Amino acid sequence: MSKKLTSVMLRTLIGAGIFMVLVFAAGVAVGRLAGQGAVDKDQALVWLVGAIAVVAMVGAMVVSVAWMRAIDEAAREAHKAAWFWGGCGGMSLGGVALIMTSLPQSAQWSFTAFNGRTDPAAYAATGAFLMMMLMVAGYSVVWAWWWLTRMRD
Repeated sequence: MSKKLTSVMLRTLIGAGIFMVLVFAAGVAVGRLAGQGAVDKDQALVWLVGAIAVVAMVGAMVVSVAWMRAIDEAAREAHKAAWFWGGCGGMSLGGVALIMTSLPQSAQWSFTAFNGRTDPAAYAATGAFLMMMLMVAGYSVVWAWWWLTRMRD
């Protein structure tokens, strides 16, 4: 493993640890403030989770960029091919399901979203999650295929 990649992994682990400590501390602080009546518990939860989500996604992008810069050209090409072919293939499968929901018969389908919820936000989140899982599954298959075909050469 290259020194650059080891450095990226070490910084990622340290950053994740700091992030978890800060999330815990923020949760304790908001919990205490809500317990004292200083803030509305529900509103504080929305803002806290929103801030955590933004920081987590920005961190994920920073780590992804650092990772791609640290790996060699062959690994970069494997990832690009896997995301294009596998991700698009998985999204195409999800697209079939999406198009099928436009049929009048789809009104008869029964589906429960996350945690048994039936509100539109839960259905949207469930659909987005399932689409991402199809894309990741496609990515994984193509990534493995890309490396297996080159390992035989």
